[in-house]
Amino acid sequence: MAREEQSRMGGPFLIGLVVVFIVFAAFYFAMRFSGGNTPAIQKPLAFGAAEQAYVNEIHFENFNLSRFENMLHQQVTYLNGDISNKGSRTIRAAEITVEFYDNENRVALRDTRRIVGNGSQPLESGETRDFQIGFEAIPSSWNGKFPSVRITGLDLE
Repeated sequence: MAREEQSRMGGPFLIGLVVVFIVFAAFYFAMRFSGGNTPAIQKPLAFGAAEQAYVNEIHFENFNLSRFENMLHQQVTYLNGDISNKGSRTIRAAEITVEFYDNENRVALRDTRRIVGNGSQPLESGETRDFQIGFEAIPSSWNGKFPSVRITGLDLE
């Protein structure tokens, strides 16, 4: 009787094991070949003497911070603003570094993001464009004040 019971249990166990294996394999291949949600690692933009000199021709306006709760009940903080190219050159790509500080004026979060480039049209001379950056994990030590924003990379034509 014990042997008959073992043989009946072996079939469903093997089927369950195969199903679990198929689910994990499908998940693995879906993440590997779709790239998942992880952005491609980008090479930092140049920021030599020419790029640093051109920073004076770039202006930020209409900065705004807003917070929303997503469907997973996580707080997402958005930095919105406009970038204007007041110079004579075209900006193919621009990176900014955003720093959030704590109450002791130490950096609580530093994040570098590309706001021009990544498939968007270059920012022509005289053009203004809006941008939005989302931050999902600002540390609780953040002092709640507006972060510092500075240009840390440019690709100019």
